[in-house]
Amino acid sequence: MREWILALAAMAGSVPATAQTISMPIDRGFWTNATEKCASVHHGYVFDGKRWGALYYYGPGGSMGPAAELEPITQTRAVDDGFTQMQFGGYDGAGYFRVKPLGHDRALYRVGAPFREEIQETDEALIRCSFASLSPKMQAALRRHAPGLAVR
Repeated sequence: MREWILALAAMAGSVPATAQTISMPIDRGFWTNATEKCASVHHGYVFDGKRWGALYYYGPGGSMGPAAELEPITQTRAVDDGFTQMQFGGYDGAGYFRVKPLGHDRALYRVGAPFREEIQETDEALIRCSFASLSPKMQAALRRHAPGLAVR
């Protein structure tokens, strides 16, 4: 019996990071470019507590899709200037994905990509859209790809 309890405790301690909720400095939800209107947006980012990535409609006027490129976050860590860096799949290469809160439902998303002998950074100011504020089309995309966020 004791061996069984020890084995169970060992398995519980080895739960992969993708099965655990990840600590991030921003709230779970659908995030989009700060210049967009939540009611008409057809592209953005999803943080569902475990994954981060793009959710979008594509083609002329966003007429095709939805497509989801959500990746499990395996680790986060604080880095310079108040950003939190996300790591995916155990790989932490030269490029990076970072997020920094800028107040209630606002954030700065920074992507660093290797280019020749330097890292090129791009910043995108984001806002968080409530589920109810999204179009029925984008609500359907969230229900399909991130059902835990489909809350009125």
